[in-house]
Amino acid sequence: MASTSTTPTPDLTEVILLGLASRGMAVCPRLSPTAHVVLGLVSVRPAAGHELAGFAARSVGLIFPLTRSHIYSELDRLRQLGLLTATDVTQERSPNKRVYEVTEQGNEVLKKWLEEAPIGSDRQRNLFLVRIFFGDRMATGRLGELLDEYERAARARRDHLADIVDRLGSRPEATYRRVAAMFGLRREQATLDWIAEARPLLIDSLRADAAAREAQC
Repeated sequence: MASTSTTPTPDLTEVILLGLASRGMAVCPRLSPTAHVVLGLVSVRPAAGHELAGFAARSVGLIFPLTRSHIYSELDRLRQLGLLTATDVTQERSPNKRVYEVTEQGNEVLKKWLEEAPIGSDRQRNLFLVRIFFGDRMATGRLGELLDEYERAARARRDHLADIVDRLGSRPEATYRRVAAMFGLRREQATLDWIAEARPLLIDSLRADAAAREAQC
């Protein structure tokens, strides 16, 4: 039986763009939001892939999650498109690294996306809320455990963001990033307020349902 190749077929638009970029011609690439976020991170400061991953985890990753594999794949693609440059740096006491820096064209593409891209709807897939939606199928004790777990995670995120907001308060050049962190902080506090309000309602409802079932037996 003949084997089937699993190599993905390149996007025709991307092939053309890469060809133009390789000849030094201006291109206007069609990039994903993730690619633009990575481009933005490099525009803040040149860095190697692992440094960008750490920077993202401490900053924009709190509002737009990025995996290390996302970052590395987008860095290489952005470089091929001429939006980033890459310089191999030799280090004596650490492994050599490749440092990426945004190009003039990369800055133009980022600026165009920031100013012109549609905001879109802020749709989220929250599996915790899906479980709450079907919460009447769970035992009272298990629902309480899930609420505790979700509350601990939200509290940890809130405290982390509060620390960022506080640290950036004395840095006027970081106002934009501080304001973004403030949004995350307010959202996590709203989550905690919701849990405090929802917990007694959910527990009382489950207990009432359990009592009704026992009465029918």
